[in-house]
Formats: sequence, structure tokens, C-alpha cells
Amino acid sequence: MADISRVLVVGLSNVGDAILSGDALAALHRRFPEAHLTLVSGDRACALYRDDPRITTLVNASQFGSPAGALRLVWALWRFKPQVIVDLRQTLYPFLFKPWAAWRYFRPVPASITHRRQRHLWKLRVQTGTIAEPAGDALWRSPRDQAHAESLRRKWQLDPARPVVVICPGARSHIKRWTVEGYAQVADRLHEDGAQIVFSGETAEEAVIEQIQQLMRHPSRSLVGLTTIRQAGAFMAGAALVITNDSASLHLASAVNTPTVAIFGPTDARKYGPTASAWRLLRRRLFCAPCEAPLCRFNHECMRFISADEVVQAAQELLHARP
Repeated sequence: MADISRVLVVGLSNVGDAILSGDALAALHRRFPEAHLTLVSGDRACALYRDDPRITTLVNASQFGSPAGALRLVWALWRFKPQVIVDLRQTLYPFLFKPWAAWRYFRPVPASITHRRQRHLWKLRVQTGTIAEPAGDALWRSPRDQAHAESLRRKWQLDPARPVVVICPGARSHIKRWTVEGYAQVADRLHEDGAQIVFSGETAEEAVIEQIQQLMRHPSRSLVGLTTIRQAGAFMAGAALVITNDSASLHLASAVNTPTVAIFGPTDARKYGPTASAWRLLRRRLFCAPCEAPLCRFNHECMRFISADEVVQAAQELLHARP
């Protein structure tokens, strides 16, 4: 397969899922470094890939949502004539372009492989024969991303002798969020222990962060509106610790290998848990959890029963274990 020059990747639309597939994309680029790699992805995930030198052509699938648009996209990909196809979404594209090998793309992932990060790597191996393992380059960051993160540190005059703790209290689904009162208590106690607190999240989560800051007794900073998703990752890479719900921020912290405290409730940590080299997972083993339901049938006990003391203890264990 040394003469492969055209590779098509059908990627994922959700930011968190796209980050979890970063190892597969990196492994594919290492296998075919000179190939023209076309990535089809959703609008939200495209922000993760813009200007990525590993990707030759980035296609925003959201711009082809109509039936006529879908036909235009299929025609454009047909003209591209991909020699290798990696389909992480199990669409019909492989059947259209490689019907003789379509069976590879519809094989069910073994039930023993639960974590989404490993499932994406399994699909890559089955579909291309490329054996891949996480290699620390799941999230590409440009020098500009790194410089922006450093400029914020200088602007805020963060003390390099004191640990920076990034707290991400948001999530796309409100039932995956721990309490604002709990986050305020944790932030204050870690500040009193010497940490510098920086909040991070999407623009839609700004109100939640502001509510936490209003409950706090000590000052903190916020990255909301100041960074792209990759710049937030670059900032996390220089932090001592990330505390987060099950969200894109959790997978971002794992992608840059920052020690992480992950707070889980209704979702399954076996599928979406942290994969950094150092982490702590907090959850309540209730009869209904993980339910993976969009709405709680009870009173959100799986999250409310996690105490601030538990989160602080987990954070201190990771902070004290730092080199």
C-alpha cells in the first residue's frame, strides 16, 4: 500500500466524539503521510480540524444537508476516487465506492471493546489493516494555538510556581452537569491550597460559569470566548489538573494527557471515561446509573450525591502526585 495517494475519512460530527477519534486520524496520517487526506465531518467538529496540516481537504458535511446537496457531495467524493476509506460513522459511502469490501465497514465492534477511543482504533485496523495505538498526538495544536495559550497566562500573570487547575462545569446535556454549588466549593478550597483557578467551556456554558464565580469567595479566570477548542486544549496541556463532567472538555484533557478528575452520573464511564495517564473517576453506583437517558426519572441523585469533599480529595491526590 506504499503507492496510496488518496485517503477518505468519514469522521464524526460531535466535538467530543471527534476528539476521541483523534488517535485513529493520527495513526492514519502516520501510515500514509504523503497521501491527500480528505476528511468529511460535521460543522461543530470542523473547528477542531481547520488548518490541520495532516488534512488536505476538509469537507463540512453540514453544508450538504439537503437531498440535492447530498448528491453533490457523493459526486465530489466519487470524482476524488479514494483508494483508502475509513468510515467511523458506518455510512453508505464504502458501499458506493468499495462494494467488494463493504463487509469490513459493517462488522460490529466486539462487545469487549467498550471505550469509544478504542472502538475507533478497532475500526481503523479492520478497515485498513493499520494497527494503531494511542501515541500522544490525538489533538494537533498549531504554534499559534500554543502562543495564544501562553499569552493568556502572561496577561493574567499566572504564577508558574503555583498549579493551574482548569475547571469545566458544563456539558451539552444538563443532566451530565455536577452542581454549581459543588464546583464553587471545590474551586475555593483548591484556591486556598495554592491553586490558580481557570474555568473553561463553550459560549453556551458561560452563564453556568458566571453563576459559580458569583458563589465563590476567591477570584478566578475564564477562558470562555477567548479560545478556540484547540487553544483551550493548548491551555489545558500546561495545566496541573482538569476537573470536568463527562463532556468534550474531558476528552480534550485526555487528548493532551493532563491529569483529570472526571465526575460521572448518567453516562457510562466504560465508554467515555478519562484516558489520560493520571485520573480519578467519581460516580455513585445507584440502581439506575448509568441510565444513559436524556432526562432523569428521579431527582438527579447520581450527581447530587457526589460531595465537594470527594472532588477536593481526588484533586489533591493528583496535584500532590505531580513531579
